[in-house]
Amino acid sequence: MSSGVLAGLSAACVPSGDKRLKGEILGRHRAELAHRLWVPWDRPRSELPARANVVVVGGGVAGLAACWRLVSAGVDDVLLLDLDDVVGGTAQSGSVSEGVAAGQRFALGAHYVTLPNPENKLVRRLFRELGIIRAFDADGRPRYAPGHLCLAPQERVYAAGKWSEGLWPTDLASPEDEAQRAAWEAIVDHWTHHVGADGRPAFSIPVALASRDPAIRALAGLSFADWLDQQGLTSPVLRWILEYATRDDYGTTLHDTSAWAGLHYHCARRPDPADDRDLGTHVLTWPGGNGRLVEGLTGLLERHRGARIRTGMLVQQVTADGYVAGSRGRGGDFEVVGEHVILAVPTTVADRLLSVPERPTPSAAPWRVGVLHCSEPPRSHGVPLAWDSVVFGAPDLGAISNAHQLGHYGGPTVLTWYEPLTGDPGQARRSLLTAGWEAEADRVMSALAPVHADLRATVERVDIWHWGHGTVRPTVGLHVGEGLDALREVNGVVHRAHTDLSGLSLFEEALWHGVRAAEEVLDSESWR
Repeated sequence: MSSGVLAGLSAACVPSGDKRLKGEILGRHRAELAHRLWVPWDRPRSELPARANVVVVGGGVAGLAACWRLVSAGVDDVLLLDLDDVVGGTAQSGSVSEGVAAGQRFALGAHYVTLPNPENKLVRRLFRELGIIRAFDADGRPRYAPGHLCLAPQERVYAAGKWSEGLWPTDLASPEDEAQRAAWEAIVDHWTHHVGADGRPAFSIPVALASRDPAIRALAGLSFADWLDQQGLTSPVLRWILEYATRDDYGTTLHDTSAWAGLHYHCARRPDPADDRDLGTHVLTWPGGNGRLVEGLTGLLERHRGARIRTGMLVQQVTADGYVAGSRGRGGDFEVVGEHVILAVPTTVADRLLSVPERPTPSAAPWRVGVLHCSEPPRSHGVPLAWDSVVFGAPDLGAISNAHQLGHYGGPTVLTWYEPLTGDPGQARRSLLTAGWEAEADRVMSALAPVHADLRATVERVDIWHWGHGTVRPTVGLHVGEGLDALREVNGVVHRAHTDLSGLSLFEEALWHGVRAAEEVLDSESWR
Protein backbone atom coordinates (compact mmCIF):
# COMPACT_ATOMS: atom_id res chain seq x y z
CA MET A 1 0.00 0.00 0.00
CA SER A 2 1.41 3.41 -0.95
CA SER A 3 2.27 6.14 1.52
CA GLY A 4 -0.48 8.25 -0.11
CA VAL A 5 -3.10 5.69 0.89
CA LEU A 6 -1.85 5.83 4.47
CA ALA A 7 -2.08 9.63 4.62
CA GLY A 8 -4.32 10.89 7.41
CA LEU A 9 -4.57 7.60 9.34
CA SER A 10 -3.24 9.19 12.50
CA ALA A 11 -4.67 12.18 14.30
CA ALA A 12 -3.61 15.55 12.97
CA CYS A 13 -3.97 19.23 13.69
CA VAL A 14 -4.30 22.28 11.48
CA PRO A 15 -4.80 25.94 12.37
CA SER A 16 -8.43 27.05 12.53
CA GLY A 17 -8.82 30.66 13.52
CA ASP A 18 -7.12 31.11 16.91
CA LYS A 19 -6.90 27.38 17.71
CA ARG A 20 -5.66 24.16 16.22
CA LEU A 21 -8.36 21.88 14.88
CA LYS A 22 -8.00 18.16 15.60
CA GLY A 23 -9.25 15.12 13.76
CA GLU A 24 -8.43 12.12 11.58
CA ILE A 25 -9.68 9.99 8.72
CA LEU A 26 -11.56 7.10 10.31
CA GLY A 27 -11.98 3.54 9.13
CA ARG A 28 -9.43 3.39 6.33
CA HIS A 29 -8.44 -0.12 7.32
CA ARG A 30 -11.79 -1.28 5.85
CA ALA A 31 -10.69 -0.42 2.33
CA GLU A 32 -7.33 -2.14 2.77
CA LEU A 33 -9.05 -5.30 4.01
CA ALA A 34 -11.68 -5.29 1.28
CA HIS A 35 -9.09 -4.88 -1.46
CA ARG A 36 -7.60 -8.21 -0.41
CA LEU A 37 -10.61 -9.77 -2.14
CA TRP A 38 -8.82 -9.26 -5.42
CA VAL A 39 -5.87 -11.41 -4.29
CA PRO A 40 -6.46 -15.05 -5.38
CA TRP A 41 -7.35 -17.41 -2.51
CA ASP A 42 -5.18 -20.51 -2.87
CA ARG A 43 -5.30 -22.22 0.54
CA PRO A 44 -6.17 -25.92 0.47
CA ARG A 45 -9.48 -26.95 1.98
CA SER A 46 -9.08 -28.76 5.31
CA GLU A 47 -10.84 -32.00 6.17
CA LEU A 48 -12.49 -30.74 9.36
CA PRO A 49 -13.74 -27.14 8.96
CA ALA A 50 -16.11 -25.62 11.50
CA ARG A 51 -19.82 -25.98 10.78
CA ALA A 52 -22.98 -23.86 11.14
CA ASN A 53 -26.60 -24.20 10.09
CA VAL A 54 -26.43 -20.93 8.14
CA VAL A 55 -23.45 -18.67 7.44
CA VAL A 56 -24.30 -15.06 6.66
CA VAL A 57 -21.55 -13.07 4.96
CA GLY A 58 -21.93 -9.32 5.47
CA GLY A 59 -23.07 -7.49 8.58
CA GLY A 60 -25.00 -4.62 7.03
CA VAL A 61 -28.77 -4.29 7.43
CA ALA A 62 -29.44 -7.09 4.90
CA GLY A 63 -27.21 -9.55 6.77
CA LEU A 64 -28.65 -8.61 10.15
CA ALA A 65 -32.18 -8.89 8.76
CA ALA A 66 -31.44 -12.37 7.45
CA CYS A 67 -30.23 -13.42 10.90
CA TRP A 68 -33.30 -11.85 12.52
CA ARG A 69 -35.66 -13.86 10.33
CA LEU A 70 -33.73 -17.10 10.80
CA VAL A 71 -33.48 -16.98 14.58
CA SER A 72 -37.12 -15.87 14.80
CA ALA A 73 -37.97 -19.09 12.93
CA GLY A 74 -36.01 -21.18 15.40
CA VAL A 75 -32.72 -21.69 13.55
CA ASP A 76 -30.29 -21.98 16.45
CA ASP A 77 -26.87 -21.83 14.80
CA VAL A 78 -26.50 -18.79 12.55
CA LEU A 79 -22.99 -17.42 12.06
CA LEU A 80 -22.59 -13.86 10.74
CA LEU A 81 -19.17 -12.79 9.40
CA ASP A 82 -18.18 -9.19 8.63
CA LEU A 83 -14.82 -7.67 7.74
CA ASP A 84 -15.42 -4.46 9.73
CA ASP A 85 -14.82 -3.96 13.45
CA VAL A 86 -18.53 -3.33 13.97
CA VAL A 87 -21.67 -4.36 12.09
CA GLY A 88 -24.10 -2.02 10.38
CA GLY A 89 -22.61 -1.30 6.97
CA THR A 90 -23.64 2.12 5.71
CA ALA A 91 -26.06 2.46 8.66
CA GLN A 92 -23.22 2.68 11.19
CA SER A 93 -23.12 5.32 13.89
CA GLY A 94 -20.33 6.69 16.06
CA SER A 95 -20.10 8.01 19.60
CA VAL A 96 -18.24 10.80 21.36
CA SER A 97 -15.51 9.21 23.45
CA GLU A 98 -14.53 12.06 25.78
CA GLY A 99 -15.46 15.49 27.09
CA VAL A 100 -18.82 16.86 28.18
CA ALA A 101 -20.51 15.22 25.18
CA ALA A 102 -19.10 11.76 25.94
CA GLY A 103 -21.54 9.03 25.02
CA GLN A 104 -23.52 11.06 22.48
CA ARG A 105 -24.30 9.11 19.32
CA PHE A 106 -24.04 10.51 15.80
CA ALA A 107 -24.66 9.21 12.29
CA LEU A 108 -21.85 8.13 9.97
CA GLY A 109 -24.11 7.11 7.10
CA ALA A 110 -27.84 6.55 6.59
CA HIS A 111 -29.75 8.59 9.12
CA TYR A 112 -33.51 8.29 8.59
CA VAL A 113 -36.38 6.08 7.43
CA THR A 114 -39.67 7.38 6.09
CA LEU A 115 -42.86 6.14 7.71
CA PRO A 116 -43.58 2.69 6.26
CA ASN A 117 -46.36 2.32 3.70
CA PRO A 118 -49.38 0.20 4.69
CA GLU A 119 -48.24 -2.62 2.39
CA ASN A 120 -44.78 -2.65 3.98
CA LYS A 121 -45.76 -5.03 6.75
CA LEU A 122 -42.19 -6.22 7.22
CA VAL A 123 -40.83 -2.85 8.37
CA ARG A 124 -43.91 -2.32 10.52
CA ARG A 125 -43.35 -5.70 12.17
CA LEU A 126 -39.72 -4.90 12.92
CA PHE A 127 -40.59 -1.45 14.28
CA ARG A 128 -43.20 -3.04 16.54
CA GLU A 129 -40.58 -5.45 17.91
CA LEU A 130 -38.17 -2.57 18.47
CA GLY A 131 -40.78 -0.45 20.26
CA ILE A 132 -40.71 2.28 17.60
CA ILE A 133 -44.35 1.47 16.90
CA ARG A 134 -45.99 1.07 20.28
CA ALA A 135 -49.36 -0.20 19.03
CA PHE A 136 -51.75 -0.46 16.10
CA ASP A 137 -55.26 0.99 16.31
CA ALA A 138 -58.45 -0.86 15.38
CA ASP A 139 -57.89 0.01 11.70
CA GLY A 140 -54.34 -1.29 11.73
CA ARG A 141 -52.71 2.14 11.69
CA PRO A 142 -49.47 2.51 13.67
CA ARG A 143 -49.04 4.65 16.74
CA TYR A 144 -45.43 5.71 17.11
CA ALA A 145 -43.68 5.90 20.45
CA PRO A 146 -42.37 9.34 21.49
CA GLY A 147 -38.90 10.31 20.38
CA HIS A 148 -38.83 8.62 16.97
CA LEU A 149 -40.76 11.05 14.76
CA CYS A 150 -38.50 13.88 13.57
CA LEU A 151 -38.99 17.02 15.65
CA ALA A 152 -39.54 20.47 14.18
CA PRO A 153 -37.96 22.35 12.56
CA GLN A 154 -37.13 19.34 10.39
CA GLU A 155 -35.39 21.02 7.45
CA ARG A 156 -34.05 24.45 6.56
CA VAL A 157 -32.32 25.95 3.54
CA TYR A 158 -29.78 28.76 3.37
CA ALA A 159 -30.61 31.13 0.51
CA ALA A 160 -30.58 34.90 -0.01
CA GLY A 161 -28.39 35.37 3.07
CA LYS A 162 -30.54 33.61 5.68
CA TRP A 163 -31.96 30.27 6.81
CA SER A 164 -35.59 29.52 5.95
CA GLU A 165 -37.73 26.57 7.00
CA GLY A 166 -38.19 23.78 4.47
CA LEU A 167 -36.07 23.09 1.40
CA TRP A 168 -37.87 25.31 -1.11
CA PRO A 169 -35.94 28.65 -1.37
CA THR A 170 -38.97 30.93 -1.46
CA ASP A 171 -36.90 34.14 -1.48
CA LEU A 172 -35.17 33.07 -4.72
CA ALA A 173 -38.17 31.62 -6.56
CA SER A 174 -39.79 33.60 -9.36
CA PRO A 175 -43.49 33.34 -10.28
CA GLU A 176 -42.47 30.95 -13.07
CA ASP A 177 -40.53 28.80 -10.57
CA GLU A 178 -43.62 28.67 -8.36
CA ALA A 179 -45.85 27.74 -11.31
CA GLN A 180 -43.53 24.89 -12.31
CA ARG A 181 -43.39 23.74 -8.70
CA ALA A 182 -47.21 23.50 -8.69
CA ALA A 183 -47.09 21.55 -11.96
CA TRP A 184 -44.51 19.17 -10.48
CA GLU A 185 -46.63 18.59 -7.37
CA ALA A 186 -49.59 17.67 -9.59
CA ILE A 187 -47.38 15.11 -11.38
CA VAL A 188 -46.27 13.67 -8.04
CA ASP A 189 -49.87 13.39 -6.87
CA HIS A 190 -50.78 11.51 -10.07
CA TRP A 191 -47.96 8.99 -9.86
CA THR A 192 -48.30 8.53 -6.10
CA HIS A 193 -51.83 7.22 -6.59
CA HIS A 194 -51.35 5.55 -9.98
CA VAL A 195 -51.83 1.79 -10.18
CA GLY A 196 -50.23 -0.35 -12.88
CA ALA A 197 -51.94 -2.91 -15.10
CA ASP A 198 -50.90 -5.61 -12.60
CA GLY A 199 -52.91 -3.92 -9.82
CA ARG A 200 -49.84 -2.76 -7.89
CA PRO A 201 -48.87 0.82 -7.00
CA ALA A 202 -46.72 2.42 -9.69
CA PHE A 203 -44.06 3.06 -7.03
CA SER A 204 -43.59 1.44 -3.65
CA ILE A 205 -41.04 0.74 -0.95
CA PRO A 206 -39.75 -1.93 -1.15
CA VAL A 207 -39.48 -2.10 -4.93
CA ALA A 208 -40.65 -5.72 -4.85
CA LEU A 209 -44.15 -4.45 -4.04
CA ALA A 210 -44.21 -1.92 -6.90
CA SER A 211 -45.79 -2.42 -10.31
CA ARG A 212 -43.91 -4.36 -12.99
CA ASP A 213 -46.15 -2.84 -15.66
CA PRO A 214 -43.86 -2.38 -18.72
CA ALA A 215 -45.48 0.98 -19.46
CA ILE A 216 -44.33 2.24 -16.06
CA ARG A 217 -40.90 0.58 -16.05
CA ALA A 218 -40.25 2.12 -19.47
CA LEU A 219 -39.58 5.33 -17.54
CA ALA A 220 -36.30 3.73 -16.46
CA GLY A 221 -35.08 3.88 -20.05
CA LEU A 222 -34.94 7.68 -19.98
CA SER A 223 -32.84 10.03 -17.86
CA PHE A 224 -34.67 12.11 -15.27
CA ALA A 225 -33.23 15.27 -16.88
CA ASP A 226 -34.63 14.36 -20.30
CA TRP A 227 -37.99 13.41 -18.82
CA LEU A 228 -38.21 16.77 -17.02
CA ASP A 229 -37.46 18.48 -20.35
CA GLN A 230 -40.38 16.61 -21.89
CA GLN A 231 -42.67 17.88 -19.11
CA GLY A 232 -41.49 21.46 -19.66
CA LEU A 233 -40.01 21.58 -16.14
CA THR A 234 -36.99 23.77 -16.78
CA SER A 235 -36.99 25.94 -13.63
CA PRO A 236 -33.43 26.00 -12.19
CA VAL A 237 -34.83 26.28 -8.67
CA LEU A 238 -37.11 23.26 -9.13
CA ARG A 239 -34.32 21.29 -10.78
CA TRP A 240 -31.98 22.10 -7.91
CA ILE A 241 -34.35 20.62 -5.34
CA LEU A 242 -35.05 17.57 -7.53
CA GLU A 243 -31.32 16.97 -7.97
CA TYR A 244 -30.82 17.46 -4.24
CA ALA A 245 -33.15 14.47 -3.86
CA THR A 246 -31.31 12.25 -6.35
CA ARG A 247 -27.95 13.12 -4.79
CA ASP A 248 -29.39 12.51 -1.32
CA ASP A 249 -30.68 8.98 -1.95
CA TYR A 250 -28.61 7.83 -4.91
CA GLY A 251 -25.45 9.92 -5.19
CA THR A 252 -26.43 10.79 -8.78
CA THR A 253 -27.30 13.83 -10.88
CA LEU A 254 -30.49 14.34 -12.88
CA HIS A 255 -28.62 13.20 -15.99
CA ASP A 256 -27.35 10.00 -14.33
CA THR A 257 -30.65 9.04 -12.70
CA SER A 258 -33.39 7.26 -14.59
CA ALA A 259 -36.77 8.97 -14.75
CA TRP A 260 -38.27 5.94 -12.97
CA ALA A 261 -35.87 6.35 -10.02
CA GLY A 262 -36.32 10.12 -9.96
CA LEU A 263 -40.08 9.71 -9.64
CA HIS A 264 -39.71 6.85 -7.17
CA TYR A 265 -38.06 9.14 -4.60
CA HIS A 266 -41.15 11.39 -4.51
CA CYS A 267 -43.98 8.99 -5.33
CA ALA A 268 -43.21 5.77 -3.43
CA ARG A 269 -43.82 7.16 0.06
CA ARG A 270 -47.44 6.74 1.10
CA PRO A 271 -47.35 6.28 4.90
CA ASP A 272 -51.10 5.79 5.25
CA PRO A 273 -53.55 7.44 2.85
CA ALA A 274 -56.44 6.40 5.12
CA ASP A 275 -54.98 8.23 8.10
CA ASP A 276 -55.72 11.97 8.11
CA ARG A 277 -53.84 12.64 11.34
CA ASP A 278 -51.10 15.23 10.96
CA LEU A 279 -47.94 13.77 12.48
CA GLY A 280 -45.96 16.79 11.36
CA THR A 281 -43.38 14.66 9.57
CA HIS A 282 -42.98 11.58 7.40
CA VAL A 283 -39.53 10.89 8.83
CA LEU A 284 -38.29 8.67 11.66
CA THR A 285 -34.81 9.52 12.90
CA TRP A 286 -32.48 9.15 15.88
CA PRO A 287 -29.34 10.90 17.25
CA GLY A 288 -27.20 8.07 15.84
CA GLY A 289 -29.15 7.86 12.60
CA ASN A 290 -29.98 4.35 11.41
CA GLY A 291 -27.37 3.04 13.82
CA ARG A 292 -30.34 2.95 16.20
CA LEU A 293 -31.93 0.30 13.97
CA VAL A 294 -28.66 -1.65 13.77
CA GLU A 295 -28.47 -1.69 17.56
CA GLY A 296 -32.10 -2.79 17.69
CA LEU A 297 -31.52 -5.68 15.28
CA THR A 298 -28.38 -6.87 17.10
CA GLY A 299 -30.31 -6.65 20.36
CA LEU A 300 -33.03 -8.90 18.95
CA LEU A 301 -30.37 -11.41 17.87
CA GLU A 302 -28.84 -11.41 21.35
CA ARG A 303 -32.27 -11.99 22.86
CA HIS A 304 -32.95 -14.99 20.62
CA ARG A 305 -29.41 -16.33 21.27
CA GLY A 306 -29.41 -18.16 17.97
CA ALA A 307 -26.83 -16.05 16.18
CA ARG A 308 -23.09 -15.59 16.57
CA ILE A 309 -21.59 -12.36 15.20
CA ARG A 310 -17.90 -12.32 14.29
CA THR A 311 -16.30 -9.07 13.12
CA GLY A 312 -12.87 -8.56 11.59
CA MET A 313 -13.45 -11.63 9.38
CA LEU A 314 -12.61 -11.19 5.71
CA VAL A 315 -14.40 -13.85 3.65
CA GLN A 316 -12.35 -14.56 0.51
CA GLN A 317 -13.92 -17.70 -0.94
CA VAL A 318 -17.40 -19.22 -1.05
CA THR A 319 -18.40 -22.35 -2.93
CA ALA A 320 -21.80 -23.61 -4.01
CA ASP A 321 -21.75 -26.42 -1.42
CA GLY A 322 -21.58 -23.95 1.49
CA TYR A 323 -17.83 -23.77 2.11
CA VAL A 324 -16.68 -20.35 3.38
CA ALA A 325 -13.03 -19.41 3.93
CA GLY A 326 -10.98 -16.30 4.56
CA SER A 327 -8.64 -14.49 6.89
CA ARG A 328 -8.98 -12.80 10.23
CA GLY A 329 -8.09 -9.14 10.37
CA ARG A 330 -5.68 -9.80 13.22
CA GLY A 331 -4.04 -12.73 11.46
CA GLY A 332 -4.79 -16.35 10.70
CA ASP A 333 -7.26 -18.09 8.39
CA PHE A 334 -10.68 -19.59 9.04
CA GLU A 335 -12.97 -22.14 7.37
CA VAL A 336 -16.60 -22.97 7.99
CA VAL A 337 -19.22 -24.98 6.14
CA GLY A 338 -22.86 -23.94 6.29
CA GLU A 339 -25.86 -25.99 5.31
CA HIS A 340 -26.81 -22.71 3.62
CA VAL A 341 -24.93 -19.47 3.00
CA ILE A 342 -26.41 -15.99 2.55
CA LEU A 343 -24.20 -13.48 0.76
CA ALA A 344 -25.36 -10.08 2.03
CA VAL A 345 -22.69 -8.19 0.09
CA PRO A 346 -22.63 -6.19 -3.16
CA THR A 347 -23.06 -8.23 -6.34
CA THR A 348 -19.50 -7.61 -7.53
CA VAL A 349 -18.19 -8.96 -4.23
CA ALA A 350 -20.57 -11.94 -4.23
CA ASP A 351 -19.54 -12.84 -7.77
CA ARG A 352 -15.88 -12.57 -6.81
CA LEU A 353 -16.29 -14.85 -3.79
CA LEU A 354 -18.11 -17.44 -5.89
CA SER A 355 -15.70 -17.08 -8.85
CA VAL A 356 -18.63 -16.19 -11.11
CA PRO A 357 -17.57 -14.74 -14.48
CA GLU A 358 -17.66 -10.95 -14.63
CA ARG A 359 -20.95 -9.43 -15.78
CA PRO A 360 -22.65 -6.02 -15.74
CA THR A 361 -23.66 -5.08 -12.19
CA PRO A 362 -25.05 -1.89 -10.62
CA SER A 363 -22.44 0.77 -9.91
CA ALA A 364 -22.12 2.50 -6.54
CA ALA A 365 -21.52 6.14 -5.63
CA PRO A 366 -18.73 7.10 -3.19
CA TRP A 367 -19.43 9.53 -0.37
CA ARG A 368 -17.41 11.94 1.77
CA VAL A 369 -18.71 12.44 5.32
CA GLY A 370 -17.49 15.00 7.85
CA VAL A 371 -18.16 14.71 11.57
CA LEU A 372 -17.90 18.06 13.38
CA HIS A 373 -17.71 18.05 17.18
CA CYS A 374 -19.03 21.44 18.34
CA SER A 375 -18.91 22.91 21.83
CA GLU A 376 -22.31 24.45 21.08
CA PRO A 377 -24.57 24.77 18.03
CA PRO A 378 -23.32 27.35 15.52
CA ARG A 379 -25.36 30.56 15.43
CA SER A 380 -27.73 31.14 12.54
CA HIS A 381 -29.40 34.07 10.81
CA GLY A 382 -33.02 33.12 10.37
CA VAL A 383 -34.48 29.73 11.34
CA PRO A 384 -32.39 28.18 14.15
CA LEU A 385 -30.50 24.91 13.75
CA ALA A 386 -32.82 22.22 12.39
CA TRP A 387 -32.36 18.47 12.09
CA ASP A 388 -31.25 18.92 8.46
CA SER A 389 -29.54 22.11 7.21
CA VAL A 390 -28.95 22.55 3.47
CA VAL A 391 -27.22 25.33 1.51
CA PHE A 392 -28.91 26.20 -1.79
CA GLY A 393 -26.69 25.56 -4.80
CA ALA A 394 -23.91 23.82 -2.87
CA PRO A 395 -22.27 20.62 -4.14
CA ASP A 396 -22.74 19.00 -0.72
CA LEU A 397 -25.99 18.02 1.02
CA GLY A 398 -25.50 20.03 4.19
CA ALA A 399 -25.45 18.62 7.70
CA ILE A 400 -27.70 16.97 10.27
CA SER A 401 -27.56 17.64 14.02
CA ASN A 402 -27.36 14.73 16.44
CA ALA A 403 -28.67 16.85 19.32
CA HIS A 404 -31.88 17.86 17.55
CA GLN A 405 -33.80 14.66 18.23
CA LEU A 406 -32.75 14.78 21.88
CA GLY A 407 -34.44 18.15 22.24
CA HIS A 408 -31.09 19.75 23.16
CA TYR A 409 -30.81 23.18 21.59
CA GLY A 410 -27.64 24.26 23.34
CA GLY A 411 -24.40 22.71 24.50
CA PRO A 412 -22.25 20.07 22.78
CA THR A 413 -23.55 19.07 19.35
CA VAL A 414 -22.24 16.80 16.60
CA LEU A 415 -22.96 17.75 13.00
CA THR A 416 -22.68 15.08 10.30
CA TRP A 417 -22.00 16.63 6.88
CA TYR A 418 -22.54 14.71 3.64
CA GLU A 419 -21.16 15.03 0.12
CA PRO A 420 -21.91 12.47 -2.61
CA LEU A 421 -19.22 12.22 -5.28
CA THR A 422 -21.35 12.34 -8.40
CA GLY A 423 -18.60 12.10 -11.03
CA ASP A 424 -16.96 8.92 -12.29
CA PRO A 425 -17.25 6.47 -9.34
CA GLY A 426 -13.91 4.76 -9.94
CA GLN A 427 -11.98 7.98 -10.17
CA ALA A 428 -13.76 9.35 -7.11
CA ARG A 429 -12.88 6.27 -5.07
CA ARG A 430 -9.22 6.60 -6.01
CA SER A 431 -9.25 10.24 -4.92
CA LEU A 432 -10.64 9.27 -1.52
CA LEU A 433 -7.96 6.63 -1.01
CA THR A 434 -5.16 9.18 -1.41
CA ALA A 435 -6.85 12.12 0.31
CA GLY A 436 -5.14 13.61 3.37
CA TRP A 437 -6.99 14.72 6.48
CA GLU A 438 -5.96 18.37 6.24
CA ALA A 439 -7.48 18.86 2.78
CA GLU A 440 -10.59 16.88 3.68
CA ALA A 441 -11.19 18.81 6.89
CA ASP A 442 -10.65 22.10 5.07
CA ARG A 443 -13.26 21.06 2.48
CA VAL A 444 -15.83 20.44 5.20
CA MET A 445 -15.09 23.66 7.06
CA SER A 446 -15.06 25.70 3.84
CA ALA A 447 -18.51 24.39 2.98
CA LEU A 448 -20.08 25.32 6.31
CA ALA A 449 -18.14 28.30 7.65
CA PRO A 450 -19.63 30.85 5.18
CA VAL A 451 -23.14 30.20 6.54
CA HIS A 452 -22.09 30.02 10.21
CA ALA A 453 -19.98 32.98 11.26
CA ASP A 454 -18.90 31.38 14.55
CA LEU A 455 -18.30 27.85 13.25
CA ARG A 456 -14.51 27.94 13.55
CA ALA A 457 -14.84 29.10 17.16
CA THR A 458 -17.25 26.32 18.14
CA VAL A 459 -15.81 23.32 16.24
CA GLU A 460 -13.26 21.39 18.28
CA ARG A 461 -12.72 18.37 16.07
CA VAL A 462 -13.43 17.26 12.50
CA ASP A 463 -13.25 13.56 11.63
CA ILE A 464 -13.62 12.26 8.10
CA TRP A 465 -15.38 9.08 7.02
CA HIS A 466 -15.32 7.75 3.46
CA TRP A 467 -17.83 5.40 1.85
CA GLY A 468 -16.14 3.98 -1.23
CA HIS A 469 -19.27 2.10 -2.32
CA GLY A 470 -21.96 4.08 -0.53
CA THR A 471 -25.18 3.93 -2.55
CA VAL A 472 -26.44 2.04 -5.59
CA ARG A 473 -26.72 4.32 -8.64
CA PRO A 474 -30.14 3.80 -10.32
CA THR A 475 -28.85 4.78 -13.73
CA VAL A 476 -30.74 4.80 -17.01
CA GLY A 477 -31.82 1.27 -17.95
CA LEU A 478 -31.20 -0.38 -14.58
CA HIS A 479 -34.89 -0.90 -13.76
CA VAL A 480 -36.04 -1.77 -17.27
CA GLY A 481 -37.24 -5.36 -17.66
CA GLU A 482 -36.12 -8.23 -15.44
CA GLY A 483 -32.36 -7.52 -15.37
CA LEU A 484 -32.04 -7.11 -11.60
CA ASP A 485 -33.84 -10.41 -10.94
CA ALA A 486 -30.92 -12.35 -12.45
CA LEU A 487 -28.60 -10.97 -9.78
CA ARG A 488 -30.35 -12.89 -6.99
CA GLU A 489 -29.85 -16.33 -8.50
CA VAL A 490 -29.20 -19.17 -6.05
CA ASN A 491 -25.84 -20.97 -6.49
CA GLY A 492 -26.22 -24.38 -4.88
CA VAL A 493 -26.93 -23.59 -1.22
CA VAL A 494 -25.77 -19.97 -1.58
CA HIS A 495 -28.40 -17.22 -1.54
CA ARG A 496 -28.02 -13.48 -2.12
CA ALA A 497 -29.29 -10.46 -0.21
CA HIS A 498 -28.29 -6.85 -0.88
CA THR A 499 -29.78 -3.51 -1.95
CA ASP A 500 -28.07 -4.06 -5.32
CA LEU A 501 -30.94 -6.43 -6.04
CA SER A 502 -33.40 -3.52 -5.75
CA GLY A 503 -31.20 -0.94 -7.43
CA LEU A 504 -31.89 1.44 -4.51
CA SER A 505 -29.88 1.80 -1.28
CA LEU A 506 -32.63 2.09 1.32
CA PHE A 507 -33.00 0.51 4.74
CA GLU A 508 -36.31 -1.01 3.64
CA GLU A 509 -34.72 -2.66 0.60
CA ALA A 510 -31.92 -4.17 2.67
CA LEU A 511 -34.42 -5.48 5.22
CA TRP A 512 -36.59 -6.96 2.47
CA HIS A 513 -33.78 -8.83 0.74
CA GLY A 514 -32.28 -10.09 3.99
CA VAL A 515 -35.62 -11.57 5.03
CA ARG A 516 -36.34 -12.85 1.50
CA ALA A 517 -33.02 -14.74 1.40
CA ALA A 518 -33.69 -16.17 4.86
CA GLU A 519 -37.09 -17.38 3.72
CA GLU A 520 -35.49 -19.05 0.71
CA VAL A 521 -33.38 -21.00 3.21
CA LEU A 522 -36.39 -21.84 5.38
CA ASP A 523 -38.35 -22.99 2.33
CA SER A 524 -35.59 -25.31 1.14
CA GLU A 525 -35.99 -29.08 1.52
CA SER A 526 -33.37 -29.28 4.28
CA TRP A 527 -35.51 -27.05 6.54
CA ARG A 528 -39.00 -28.34 5.87
